[in-house]
Amino acid sequence: MTAQNARLRELGAFLRGRRGRLEPAEAGIGGSGPRRTSGLRREEVAEVAGVSLGYYVRLEQGRGGAPSAAVLDALARALRLDDDEQAHLHALADPGGNRRPTVVSAELLQQAHDVLGLLAPPSAAYVIDRVGDVLAWNAIAAELFVDNFPAGLDTAANRPGGVRPNNVRYAFLNPAARRLFPHWEEIADDAVAHLRAAIGYRPDDPALRALLADLGTRSPDFAQRWERRDVRPCHRGRKVFEHPTAGRLELDYRVLEIPATCHHRLVVYSAVEGSVDFRALARLCGRRTSGAGPVPSRRADTSA
Repeated sequence: MTAQNARLRELGAFLRGRRGRLEPAEAGIGGSGPRRTSGLRREEVAEVAGVSLGYYVRLEQGRGGAPSAAVLDALARALRLDDDEQAHLHALADPGGNRRPTVVSAELLQQAHDVLGLLAPPSAAYVIDRVGDVLAWNAIAAELFVDNFPAGLDTAANRPGGVRPNNVRYAFLNPAARRLFPHWEEIADDAVAHLRAAIGYRPDDPALRALLADLGTRSPDFAQRWERRDVRPCHRGRKVFEHPTAGRLELDYRVLEIPATCHHRLVVYSAVEGSVDFRALARLCGRRTSGAGPVPSRRADTSA
């Protein structure tokens, strides 16, 4: 299967999923008799979007070719897609877009490492790539995210390749994550929706395919959420932690894209200076007095 075919098949699946979720009343369609299944009929979507039924059927089957921007906008309106979902739809249909290099070079790893040096403690920070692999993290992040990041400094870690910690695997496969996050269901929903927003428009991506094969087999919770095709990039928010040492923490986070990289993002957790949460973070930071600088990623498997 070519990359273009994979992309269009995913576009078709996304359309089917959103059509199945939208009830006629939500789409402004009056009663049309009893329905055997929930959601809109194909002909209803085609009519509202102003395209032929045959063309829309081909789109859902992944064989209608790449739709124009105008058709995509019409489909987005018909299916009541939000801004994130509409952007995802356009990305799926764009065969030439979002084709940055995906090879993690030593230079890119060093850039990820250097960015963390700009952050003042007690902020917890790490850099992730397009599929949630963690390329670098600071000492306080290693303390905050229990059993996710290997401790200590490994100078050999700057070599590209190998197995890295992965935040999505951590959320679904590591029991420590379920203990750390009292609202684990929300964390799991966000992790999958963010992953699909970040890279779900590239179903041919080798790293994504490997991650999906692994988690789809090992975690029914992940597989169920991935099939929902929720799209929700996380740029900022707040998470609650039940930390075994620091106790209950409520931390704000920001996600910043790093320019000129293959979808690398800097994630920073912080609290208002002087607050209870800030002081708790500072105490965690004090546990690593010999490792206050950034800690590059080690080639260790923390997926289990």
